[in-house]
Amino acid sequence: MSQNKYAESHVDGVSHRGKVERVLTRVSRNDWSALEPPGIGRWRPSRSVSVIIPARGGQERLDLTLACLAGQTYPEDLLEVVVVDDHSSPPLRLPRLRPGRCRLLPAPEGGRGAGYARAYGAHASTGDILLWLDADMVVDRDFVEAQVRWHHVHAETVTLGRVRFADTAPGSPTEVLSRVRAGTLHEQFGPCGEHDWVERLLRVSNDLRESDHLGFHAYIGAAAALRRSLYEAAGGVDPDLDLGQDTEFGYRLWQAGAVMVPEPAATAWHIGGAGTARTRLPSARYRTEVLAELMPHPHAYRERVPVHRRRVPLVRAVVDVSGAPYDLVRDCVDRLLAGAESDLVLTLVADWEGNGSGAPGGPRLDLRLIQANYLREPRVGFASAMPRTGFPSPFLLQVPVTWGLGQVALSRMLAGAERSRAGLTELLPAGPALPGSGVRLWRTRALARALRVRRAGEDLGDVVTEVHGRYRIHAGAETLTDLSLYRPVPPLPRTEPDPDGLVLPPTPAGGEDGPPPRQENRRGPGGRARAARGWLRSRLGRTLRRVRGPGRTRD
Repeated sequence: MSQNKYAESHVDGVSHRGKVERVLTRVSRNDWSALEPPGIGRWRPSRSVSVIIPARGGQERLDLTLACLAGQTYPEDLLEVVVVDDHSSPPLRLPRLRPGRCRLLPAPEGGRGAGYARAYGAHASTGDILLWLDADMVVDRDFVEAQVRWHHVHAETVTLGRVRFADTAPGSPTEVLSRVRAGTLHEQFGPCGEHDWVERLLRVSNDLRESDHLGFHAYIGAAAALRRSLYEAAGGVDPDLDLGQDTEFGYRLWQAGAVMVPEPAATAWHIGGAGTARTRLPSARYRTEVLAELMPHPHAYRERVPVHRRRVPLVRAVVDVSGAPYDLVRDCVDRLLAGAESDLVLTLVADWEGNGSGAPGGPRLDLRLIQANYLREPRVGFASAMPRTGFPSPFLLQVPVTWGLGQVALSRMLAGAERSRAGLTELLPAGPALPGSGVRLWRTRALARALRVRRAGEDLGDVVTEVHGRYRIHAGAETLTDLSLYRPVPPLPRTEPDPDGLVLPPTPAGGEDGPPPRQENRRGPGGRARAARGWLRSRLGRTLRRVRGPGRTRD
């Protein structure tokens, strides 16, 4: 294999903060079988790697970890190690046996915890690829190379090392380094514990190749790697989460379109048995009270969170209201907000910044009325442009303003999307319909993936279909309503009731009770107005006399 084969994004894209590099290979869902990484030891790496190690205390174990990293097969000039001291007492120090490029950074006083240390280490590092490692782990010589080879061929990959728990320590740093270089470190350990839920997930999903929307649960930040560009596009590790930050960040990586690849050749051993504190597995209460506010999936956790505490909604709905009359927008939006699915926020798109200029009537008046009506609705926001994806929400719902959703329409679309695992779910009106004429539910992960691989001129819906599938639902009249057929009609003119219970038709102009003849209005507009008012007063007086009857006077 030539070296150029593993430099895909050097030619096709550049990493920018918050944007993922463009990729060439199209991966269907999470089937990483389409990728062909180079064999270990049979290629020439070209990308720099930063190994980020958060640490609090445990100097002896940190010495073993750094000794292992000093014996890696990955080129030393491309390998950087950043140890973040999370307020250890006494402070940590760098041992003699360590990689050539190794730094120790004390965490700032403003934050504490593993999440803060990882975020700070990523910010302070310089590598193209970020690799996480805990400070109480030992790794074999191929640990870095086995993972990083995937990131040379595809910008969306997140590699997951194989994590084991060893009850016995492997010896001194000198002995560990000697065994790592000889490739015999694994002989030090007998049967080891493992992350049971990860192994179970890998078994039922064919090593994540057939995973569903919960595939991100396999992500463990203790031994994982990804490109910096993907890290930034997903928003980085949340520095405020000391517990569960791996799960929450794995969720956001999944929504950003990551292809998660388990790499059994990258084995890491925790020194010491597995426990809740060691595995950073949040308790059930923590998952429902904290993580569920940030993660709509899994649904079992989210159901216990009140609507007002759901910081990341399941669905981000968008309606373009530009040029639409106020009554039509009200009909569309109110139906959507009144639906059975309440885990959503709605963005109304229009040129809101210019709604204070121009004539007092027309489209600008409609926009002001729309804003005034929904300004206090907590689930409604305003934007001047359509969002590219629904990130970090799992779904983006696009509703044309002329369509009204029924009570369970969105719930039906979500059920269809999960059942089919489709990247695009369309709700179409009954009968023939033009392409794109219905309501579209985009899976955020599929949409983010399609935006990176789409070529000029390609239809976005077709690309999403290729990388994640499409599902269509033909709706009945109660599920999807064409609101353009029910525009408000001005009411008929009101008529006066006759004393005998009959309705009096309007008197023709110039009749017995009609306005004065045309020649009396020649004094101009003012004269015509005075004449009209006089006619109305005389007409009103006759009507009142009929109602009162003979012999009655006004009080």
